[in-house]
Amino acid sequence: MRGDAHVYRLGTVGSWSDPDDPIAVYNPDGPPVPPSLLTDQEKELLRQAQQRRGLGPIGLVALFRGRLARDPDASTIESMLAGLRHREHLLLQRLTDHDEGDRYIQVLLDEDDTYEVEHQAGTAAERDRTRSASRAAVRDAVLSWAADQPSRRTALEGPEPGDTT
Repeated sequence: MRGDAHVYRLGTVGSWSDPDDPIAVYNPDGPPVPPSLLTDQEKELLRQAQQRRGLGPIGLVALFRGRLARDPDASTIESMLAGLRHREHLLLQRLTDHDEGDRYIQVLLDEDDTYEVEHQAGTAAERDRTRSASRAAVRDAVLSWAADQPSRRTALEGPEPGDTT
């Protein structure tokens, strides 16, 4: 039998009697919690493991349901997107140098069957978030981003102002 990863969402922190002895109360219906980005140390450990195996550098990782996929191909990413359940995230993170900042794209399938896509290129100020009801548009945007194609953002944005096509 295979177990799934469970994420608990902190609801409140209190104490029965002593403020220095907090008790955490968790709310399983709280907001969805995305997977954490890999730390610089985790990135370095992945690089070292690849090097020990005699493999080339890792450019991209996918985090989905508590599992990590190294350099996932398009069919793996499509399969992960298709397997999203309500309130679940898929996170793709580029393994960049420390001074470049984190670059990632994450997809959340919301309870209303819409997708929330968040993209960050470098600093937190360079973060974009959008929603889409189109699985195909989200798939195309994520695959374009994973392939490092410059058109990745336009796949989820509407037409340019004044565009009549």
